[in-house]
Amino acid sequence: MQQEAKPAGSPGPQQDPALPHAPTMPPPESLSEGHEPSHSPTEQATEEEFQFLHCQGCRAEAKCPKLLPCLHTLCSGCLEEPVRQCPICQAPWPPGPDAQALDNVFFESLQRRLHVYRQIVDAQALCTRCKEPADYWCFECEQLLCAKCIEAHQWFLKHEARPLAELRSQSAREFLDGTRKSNNIFCSNPNHRDPMLTSIYCRGCSKPLCCSCALLDRGHSELKCDIRTEIQQRQEELDVMTQDLQEQDRAFGAAQAQMTSAISQLGRVRADIEELIRARVRQVVEHVLELERQLLEGVNARYQRDYEEIAGQLGRLDAVLQRIRTGSMLVQRMKLYASDQEVLDMHGFLREALHQLRQEEPQSLRAAVRTDSFDEFKVRLQDLASCITQGTDAAVNRRASPEAARTPRDTFDVDLRSVSW
Repeated sequence: MQQEAKPAGSPGPQQDPALPHAPTMPPPESLSEGHEPSHSPTEQATEEEFQFLHCQGCRAEAKCPKLLPCLHTLCSGCLEEPVRQCPICQAPWPPGPDAQALDNVFFESLQRRLHVYRQIVDAQALCTRCKEPADYWCFECEQLLCAKCIEAHQWFLKHEARPLAELRSQSAREFLDGTRKSNNIFCSNPNHRDPMLTSIYCRGCSKPLCCSCALLDRGHSELKCDIRTEIQQRQEELDVMTQDLQEQDRAFGAAQAQMTSAISQLGRVRADIEELIRARVRQVVEHVLELERQLLEGVNARYQRDYEEIAGQLGRLDAVLQRIRTGSMLVQRMKLYASDQEVLDMHGFLREALHQLRQEEPQSLRAAVRTDSFDEFKVRLQDLASCITQGTDAAVNRRASPEAARTPRDTFDVDLRSVSW
């Protein structure tokens, strides 16, 4: 809820003298203490809506959030080490000794107010003063108060306070909208004993000033303006910059879509080329395997033909050799055991048979085995290997030649099929 600005120089919210001094909202460090995460749909939606309050580095609830020049918000823990660039987007750190992160007071204030709302909803709110269960919330002092403390508080200050039961029926956005303050701005002069509310802004000093300080600052008399006007002007300036950013967002979005499309197209081209390579390699392998089958069949056929020829010659040699051994054994046995009459009777027949056997001569081994009959297959195999390797070399040379690169051809389709067998 927005509060109307009080006259310049009027005192700000005063502390109730009948009650002890107590701090206002809890500091950010105590936001998550004692708060158990809920799983109800409403609170889960609230948690998701305010995820932007988490540190964009460690994703935990930001402690002392810092706003970087690249507009990323990090907690103090992620900024302990000196950084030269944003750990999120790697944007370089601005040069100069004055370049430093800004305290994100917006996130810090929103975290405190959201923590109070959670306490109210979870019925865990305690009175800021006496630590008894709280029943009211003071929008100006930003304090939780019990029924006893609210009486003394309202007796002296008469601030706007609402029952917690009524606030529990509100959404987090409604509560946060009611707790934000746009006009409670104090004079920037640190010499004031008590904070002084003001509605004057000095554009020369770039500071809010109370009436007394504004009168004493004669050097910037023409640069004074109503602080609401200054805030509205700054908000309008940010709105204009946001509109420019929206135009820039569309331009970058179009470029991103174009790049994404280019990457997708590149991926499709790669997939097509990979499939083409696999298909052509399978085609080459199938062709080479077919040639291998033909070569092996030719070798086996040639082997079978030569084997049958040599086997026939071997049979004849075995027959002659057996006749020689049988004749020799017969003559030796007759010499040992045959009678004279038997020698006379068989001599003529044995002499004629042995004479014919002595006419037999073994064929030359070199003439029988023709090892050069397989040279034809060696030549064909060499032609195949040369065709593949020379085709690869030719493809490399074409890639190195711009003229040849413009007229590609399928090396394997042409060269492998041009081999004559």
